[in-house]
Amino acid sequence: MTEALTSSVNSWGGFYGNSQIAKKTQELEDKLKQVQDEQGFLGKSWNGFKEITGLGVSNSDCEKLLDKYNNGEISFEEAVQYIEDFKSKQETMSELGANILTGIGAIAFATTALAAGPIGWIAAIAKGAPIGAALKAGIKTLDRASNNVEGDTLDAKQITKDTISGALTGTTSAVSSGVGAGIKAGKIGLSILNGAKCGAICGSVSGAASYLTDVAFEDDKEFNAGELVKNTATSAFVSGTVGAVVGGGMYGLSANVGKEATKTLGQTIVADSTSSTTRKLLGQGERNILSSI
Repeated sequence: MTEALTSSVNSWGGFYGNSQIAKKTQELEDKLKQVQDEQGFLGKSWNGFKEITGLGVSNSDCEKLLDKYNNGEISFEEAVQYIEDFKSKQETMSELGANILTGIGAIAFATTALAAGPIGWIAAIAKGAPIGAALKAGIKTLDRASNNVEGDTLDAKQITKDTISGALTGTTSAVSSGVGAGIKAGKIGLSILNGAKCGAICGSVSGAASYLTDVAFEDDKEFNAGELVKNTATSAFVSGTVGAVVGGGMYGLSANVGKEATKTLGQTIVADSTSSTTRKLLGQGERNILSSI
């Protein structure tokens, strides 16, 4: 092959390679833009926190990733996986944020309506479920209204799913864990036991109901008895262990160990909301650890 022909072939090869890289880069840019467009106020708020603190993967990190691909530092498949992981984490934390807000609202409403004492299951269902359903559906609808996706705000299927999820979150957030009995009796073991017991019950109910809701509303998900049992058991384990930790922590932080204590309505709401939020955050962290094993 002559020198001129070799040069020509190399030029065409280089042009083809650059053209392919440019095409793949555009695919990555489009994929990232789609993920960014899907972010409502919950996702944007979480991303803003990560941008400020440098914790986790943010939009900026994904944009820097495109430069790494262009420079040949990573493969196209690695770049796609990175963006997919970012999308999954944003969705998870947006859902967690909605659940935290729903739980706090349900606790405030139920505690105010039933100021007589600890909230049992019947009262939690009667008061926590309706407000939880309304709050979760409303929060998620507002979240979709604040994204850049056309026509998904009033998605009837998603609103129904959020309503069911909110009812569960409202109920399990409002119900009393019973750790106060251990604090009053001066027995940390009782606080841990009650926290674990309440957490396990809440977890099993939420795990089973969440799985069945997904089966009912997701087109690509079919019922599997084994998956139902696994999801229920995992959720019960996570919520039970987290409940035990929170029960022990509440005992250790209490200034009223071993004696009768009274709280104002506001103090009760703050304490229960803090406990509920802590359980949700720790639970998500434990799920992340289990999923990576």
